[in-house]
Amino acid sequence: MQVQQVSTASHLRRFIDFPYRLYEGHPYWVPPLRVDMKTQLSPDKHPFYRHASHAFFLATHNGRDVGRISVFHNRRHNDVYGVNIGMFGYLDMVDDVEVTGLLMEAARDWLKQFDATAIQGPFNPDINGTVGILMDAYDSPPMMMMTYNYPYYAAHLERLGFSKIKDVWTYEMYSPKGVPSRLAEFSEKVEARGKFSIRNIDMRHFWDEVELVKGIYNQAWAENWGALWMDDDEFTHIAKDLKMLVDPDLTFIAEVNGEIAGLAINLPNINEAFAHVTNGRLLPLGILRLLWHKRRITSLRAFIMGVLKPYRRLGIDAAFYMRTFKVGMSKGYTMGEASWILEDNAPMNNALLRIGAKKVKTYRIYGQSLSPKESD
Repeated sequence: MQVQQVSTASHLRRFIDFPYRLYEGHPYWVPPLRVDMKTQLSPDKHPFYRHASHAFFLATHNGRDVGRISVFHNRRHNDVYGVNIGMFGYLDMVDDVEVTGLLMEAARDWLKQFDATAIQGPFNPDINGTVGILMDAYDSPPMMMMTYNYPYYAAHLERLGFSKIKDVWTYEMYSPKGVPSRLAEFSEKVEARGKFSIRNIDMRHFWDEVELVKGIYNQAWAENWGALWMDDDEFTHIAKDLKMLVDPDLTFIAEVNGEIAGLAINLPNINEAFAHVTNGRLLPLGILRLLWHKRRITSLRAFIMGVLKPYRRLGIDAAFYMRTFKVGMSKGYTMGEASWILEDNAPMNNALLRIGAKKVKTYRIYGQSLSPKESD
């Protein structure tokens, strides 16, 4: 068995291809579009790599790929938090702890050049992407931009000495139960006070709206664990991807005296359509299947919901939830997922429980200290 660093276009194709083979025929894993994965893993196409050094590794045995891992030294994260850590991501492997161990050894060895004191992950590629190892609920597919993995992933990491750094949770809410009466009463009361207004995003001026979103995103989540601001290029990159998914009826902007105060973006769960795109390939028939099933999506993800600190006692969050319920139900959505929520974000977790949401999934970020011998 050996581990080699990805250094050619052929290696990168194998790196991208590996999970499609690992999960081939799996009833719950949803294949991402290959074109999206290539962009995520190409330093010349994704702005993340301008502030992060990286390496990709493949594990092979008897001529067959059996695992993969990425490792990053994210300069922006380390500067913001005053640390010197490495991050791993895009971890996939067969059920053999030796494979996982060799991949982690390669990642740790690569981090020696930076004298990193610890390694954490998965981050794909950072906190603004997909994160964590799925710890439960293996009998349901992931929501869009959430991950899925076999149960043995966590067991491997823990056998190798990794421990929990942070859990993030997801919540489900089903519309057949109707709008919770407490939510309806409270949201009606706070909106009647007239201290804020809520409007939908104006798609005719999409890029102007993105500028507003940029400002609130980098402020509203700044206090959260691991939060990392995004620059103009990163916002533009994400906005281009999401523009085709945004439903203006389900995207809300709160304003106080004409100034933006809060934001809620609810996105149709495109994974319902991706599940019908064989091996994530758009050609020759994948794009037709994608377009056909995109029209039949019945679930949505509460992707972003945040209120700026000075306005958090006005009830804007309740008004966002209420509008999401009413509009979502009117458009035929039967289930919504709020994801992801930090385990120690008590205000958000309590608010979701109060409106009848049910915690259904846990994703775990693992970490391991690097000994002086390993980081020297």
